[in-house]
Amino acid sequence: MQLLRKSKRSWGMEYAYRIPLGLEFADFKKRVTTIQDGLNGKRYVDIRSFLQAVKTLKFSRSILRELKGLLNEKASVKKEVELSYDGVLIIRVYETSFPELFRYDGAIFERLNGWEVPVGVTRTDFIKHDFDKQTHLIVAGTSGGGKSVFLKNVITTLVARKTENTNIFLIDLKGGLAFKRFRDLEQVKGLAKNPIEAYELLTVAQSKLNERINFLFDNDYEDVKEAGFSDRYFIVIDEAADISDSKECQEIIKDIARRGRGAGFQLIYCTQYPTNETISPQVRQNCTAQLCFRLKTAIASRAVLDEEGAESLPLIQGRAIYRTDTKVIVQTPLIENKFIDETIKPNIIIRGRKEGDKREGTTSRKHTLIVEEVGVS
Repeated sequence: MQLLRKSKRSWGMEYAYRIPLGLEFADFKKRVTTIQDGLNGKRYVDIRSFLQAVKTLKFSRSILRELKGLLNEKASVKKEVELSYDGVLIIRVYETSFPELFRYDGAIFERLNGWEVPVGVTRTDFIKHDFDKQTHLIVAGTSGGGKSVFLKNVITTLVARKTENTNIFLIDLKGGLAFKRFRDLEQVKGLAKNPIEAYELLTVAQSKLNERINFLFDNDYEDVKEAGFSDRYFIVIDEAADISDSKECQEIIKDIARRGRGAGFQLIYCTQYPTNETISPQVRQNCTAQLCFRLKTAIASRAVLDEEGAESLPLIQGRAIYRTDTKVIVQTPLIENKFIDETIKPNIIIRGRKEGDKREGTTSRKHTLIVEEVGVS
């Protein structure tokens, strides 16, 4: 091993090595845990950083207690290691642990522009997904890893920030429970809870897509940006594996993935069972961004990311790999239902319901309100 350089960073140290002949990056990647355990085998306190932190303390009667707490905090810091390869072996040693919780709050809105939504945080960065740049998104991961929470984060963000321009088709094939609180939003054009309803709603979305594309073609526009359309349509499918064997549904989903970009139609395709059967090649090819929570096998990881890695993520809820042209590990936002309800409340509307469709506490009415959307916008 030949050390080429070492650099002090704000987050720790970075080392660059030339890999000896006969070895490859995978040989080192398998030993990352050994390297990390070695660095943490002897706990110590960095005196200089400790003294710098002391300067921030307020000198009072509790100073001894505060100093003891600070000392314990510094001593308990666990160094973490990440490896990468760009012609040389890069070893990054972080002095701070990766965040295990990132709470979603209203301050996040100020950090977003355009059609961006928060993806999560790393040790040093706030990561965003821009639907204007990466139109379609695949979300995958085992049950309880954070998929549905992330989808609620996306929906809430779009409704709060792009209130007048967001249109959403929701398909929740787990019975509609995850998306139930969104069903009466003005921005939501329908909520499907089973494969039959999913096909009906996808048909409506495809009809709107055809209408939009025909308008653009007839008026010599290349896409919605050139036409000056500010509205966007989002087709959000949770547990898409349940309609993977429906040829009719899959044909529409593939059509939206293939033609949606220019027309302003975004597909968010989510599954906890990612395989080459549940994610068709056409959808995978057109979804240039993926957010992958922990998966059980390397095969499942390759079905989403085209490479292994998701099976090795730690068992931390919300931890995921976000991949576009680059790949980064993130801690996705935890958005509380109470915050969601308070945020979306101004956009709840009273909808007319089918006869016999009653909620608890309501009485039947003689007349039903019917709302029609007309024209192209």
